[in-house]
Amino acid sequence: MKKLLITDLDNTLYDWVTFYSQSFEAMALALSKKIDVPLDVILSEYKEVHQRFGNTEKPFATLELPSVIKYFGRADKEYLQRELTSVFGAFSAKRKETLKLYPNVRKTLEILSANGVKIVGHTEALEFNSLYRIDKLNILEFFDHLYTLEDKNSIHPNPKKASSISVKDDFIIKLPAEDSKPNPELLKYICLKEGVSVEDTIYVGDSLTKDISMAKEVGMTAVWANYGRNFSPDCWKILVQITHWTKKDVLREEELKKAFGNVKPDFIINDFSEILTL
Repeated sequence: MKKLLITDLDNTLYDWVTFYSQSFEAMALALSKKIDVPLDVILSEYKEVHQRFGNTEKPFATLELPSVIKYFGRADKEYLQRELTSVFGAFSAKRKETLKLYPNVRKTLEILSANGVKIVGHTEALEFNSLYRIDKLNILEFFDHLYTLEDKNSIHPNPKKASSISVKDDFIIKLPAEDSKPNPELLKYICLKEGVSVEDTIYVGDSLTKDISMAKEVGMTAVWANYGRNFSPDCWKILVQITHWTKKDVLREEELKKAFGNVKPDFIINDFSEILTL
């Protein structure tokens, strides 16, 4: 058994595409009904805000929408947040229904941890969003560290009132945007920081171009979570409508697919528990 597991989070431990797209759609529909603005207009405005801040997961992007500000006649974010309680509630309700671990994830993490395997998360999700999910899904206790993108563009209506999750001081390792995947050198850094050699490390993720390619490049055991690609095209369609990706981002993704589209993982798993057999 290896000594270190570096795991991606979204669509490796839980179905991010399904949960987020459905939760977002529920919120957008509630907003459309409340302010009487067509859904396609609202989604277009979300996309503009997401591109401005460089991320699709900005919980309070709603407060930045031109249609919202026009409807209420003011831009006071705390006021708008109060007025849109039911809209944010629609997101939360659908998230509670759809944010779930893939089968056997918790049990597998529990077994690995009990056997002395260090477990760290590595994600391109922003720090609070990623921490919130592993805490909400009751798997936080199994992680030694979380390597996650730093959020330098918080748009919380009142940062002093922002909720927080209690973790040890060095639990979150904040990464700058330039350390986005694929980044082979970052994997070497993670191994160095965790005190485990590359050869004694497994990387598991759902993206061949971003996760598997960098693990293979440094000689790390690369495990492809094939099941992470199993989501409805309708869910993906919603995400495309609100994406923060610019033309430059799309071009970069196309270049990655050309460069790493044929990369071969060391192992392919269809259930997270299969890690235990490697």
